[in-house]
Amino acid sequence: MISNRRFLHRFFIRLGLATFTLLALGPVLWGVVTSLFPLTSLTSRPPDLNPVNITIENYILVLDTSRGLFSGLINSFIIAFFTSAIGLVVGSMAAYSLARLNMPGRNKILMMILATQMFPGIVIIIPLFLVMSRLNLVDTHFGLIMVYLSFILPIVIWILKGFFEGVPMELERAAAVDGATPLQTFRFIVLPISLPPLFATGVFAFIESWNEFFFAIILTRIDVKTAPIAIAEFSGQYTTLYGQMLASAVLASIPVVVLAIIFRKFILEGFVEGAIKA
Repeated sequence: MISNRRFLHRFFIRLGLATFTLLALGPVLWGVVTSLFPLTSLTSRPPDLNPVNITIENYILVLDTSRGLFSGLINSFIIAFFTSAIGLVVGSMAAYSLARLNMPGRNKILMMILATQMFPGIVIIIPLFLVMSRLNLVDTHFGLIMVYLSFILPIVIWILKGFFEGVPMELERAAAVDGATPLQTFRFIVLPISLPPLFATGVFAFIESWNEFFFAIILTRIDVKTAPIAIAEFSGQYTTLYGQMLASAVLASIPVVVLAIIFRKFILEGFVEGAIKA
């Protein structure tokens, strides 16, 4: 009887994991497969997915510099890299200060940081656009990085604050006894043992910046179009180039996938540490 229950328990767990994997990877696999077919095959009813029609023409077309995807990928990388880097540097120091320093109004500061995430983008985009226009920051890398930091930085602070609170106080007290200042303790003691959560948070910030669409479509024109904007432009008023759009989406996903694979060890360690401390 017990063995039957264990069998059913494992069966339903595996069934649930298989279902989740299928739901998560199904759209990705469908996008990769359909990006290899011409527009005529994709617009037919039903779609003609005969392997004979497989071609890489969509990838050749979207990699043409006149299409704007390549420059969009470059812009997205620049913006996402500097957003995540600045967010980690500033956010880690702010998170450590809020986690360790006994400053007045600390809880109020935390609530104000959290409150910035409660406003939908559509509410602030018009005044934000007016401010950016007056400062000549529309369609610039710097302007978009500053805007992205406004919603990435609070998330980084809240995530890292929880990790820093889990660092044993004994280590910091020992450093203070040896004459280390709070900044030296943070730099030489806390940061080295917090690499997994820092990498996990950095990858999260990079992906969020890489995928952002709403602010980018309002605050960019020609020079700083990001990858999501370049992909959206394959959909026109009278026709949609499905194959090229899917090929662009596949190419735009590669940097994020590669980043996750390279830092998968740190990401997993960071999430495990966060789960244990929570």
